[in-house]
Amino acid sequence: MNVVNFIIANWDFILLIVAAAVAVVFAVFKGNKSVVMKMLYALVTEAEKNLGGGTGSLKLATVIETIYPKLPTIIKAFVTDAMLEKWVEEALAAAKTAWEKNAKIAEYIEKPANENADTAPEE
Repeated sequence: MNVVNFIIANWDFILLIVAAAVAVVFAVFKGNKSVVMKMLYALVTEAEKNLGGGTGSLKLATVIETIYPKLPTIIKAFVTDAMLEKWVEEALAAAKTAWEKNAKIAEYIEKPANENADTAPEE
C-alpha cells in the first residue's frame, strides 16, 4: 500500500526519471550507430573482397558474426536481428557507391588477398 501511495504522490517525478532514462539510452544508441555504420562499411568491403560476388548470405553472416561481439552492451539490448541486417544493407549500399566512385577501393576489392598484403622486398 505504501508503494502505491508513493507512486500516486510522485507520479510526475517518476515519469520524469523514466523519460530521462529513455533519452539517455536513445542518445547513446544514436551516437554509437554512426560508429557501428563505419565499422560495417569496412566489414562489408572486406567481405566483398574475401568472398566475392554471389555469396550474399555468407557475407551477411560473416559481417554480423564479426560486428555483434564488438557492439556496446547497451546497443545489444536494443538491436534486433532485423535491425542489424538493415544496418548491414545500409552500409553495403554506401560501400557500393564508394566502390563505384573510388578506383583504388574497387582495385583493392578485386585483388586476391595475398596481393594486398604488404610484403618486404626480397634480399
